[in-house]
Amino acid sequence: MRSKVQELAKLAYECVGGVKNEDFASKYLAYAKKLPSMIIYNGLLTTVAFAKTKAKKASIEGKAWKMLLGHIEKFLNEEGIKQDNKDLIEFLSELEVQEYRYITKRVLDFSLWLKRIAEGEIEDEGKGD
Repeated sequence: MRSKVQELAKLAYECVGGVKNEDFASKYLAYAKKLPSMIIYNGLLTTVAFAKTKAKKASIEGKAWKMLLGHIEKFLNEEGIKQDNKDLIEFLSELEVQEYRYITKRVLDFSLWLKRIAEGEIEDEGKGD
């Protein structure tokens, strides 16, 4: 039996592993580094809304944000938190305060693992915005 921390690390490792050889890997790394602080300072809902806006762009930056959002959704699905096909913003905006706080904490924990593993697995080209 694995601990919750081990499960988070394993999922983050799988997510980053699918990105590290992509053309947008360095952007993913830059955004994964920013993600935990964005959630802390802006809240999960605002961060997701920002990321969705950026993910619409047909660029390397857009691909990186889209992948990060996909990884958040994958985490929520695997945790059994979000099982429907609702849009992530709609899902988060309909939660009760206690649920929203709990989910924010869980996504923050996961985002910290994404950051740690991305820093170890993806070459930092020194370019990020």
